[in-house]
Amino acid sequence: MNKILTTCALLVTLFTMTAVSAAETRKERLMNFYDALGSAQVEKLDKIIVKNWVTHDPNPGQEQGREGFKKFIQKKIHTVVSDVQWQVEEMVEEGNTIVVRSIMTAKHTGPLLGVKPTGKVFTIKAIDIHHFNDKGMVVETYHLEDWIAYLAQVGALGK
Repeated sequence: MNKILTTCALLVTLFTMTAVSAAETRKERLMNFYDALGSAQVEKLDKIIVKNWVTHDPNPGQEQGREGFKKFIQKKIHTVVSDVQWQVEEMVEEGNTIVVRSIMTAKHTGPLLGVKPTGKVFTIKAIDIHHFNDKGMVVETYHLEDWIAYLAQVGALGK
């Protein structure tokens, strides 16, 4: 009986350690998403989002899928802002979903949302809800950014 209890306790411990390790790995791998946004190293997206990834809130001009997102990052984001820093402040995991609260700081160097370049540094907040498949890859994302804060910080509100 003691051997059975010891074996059961060992299995529970191993299962718990594996579950925690898998959760940490998924969160760590998700940082590739934010690294790609901040640094324009879009190849990092191959490590975390599936080829036919769906974003339910695409940016204007952004095509669906991983390749569409890569193009958007390179041709849209990093041509209108520079010195991009993307900081993840919090990740909350529940089942196959991770919610991320983050902040982007950048310098306004190109036309963005109808505003000519101001050279001003701005900060916006973002919330992302990422849904994962059983292989640990993001299959869909809901996304929200505070672009009103950007407009206020570059002096474009009230004109």
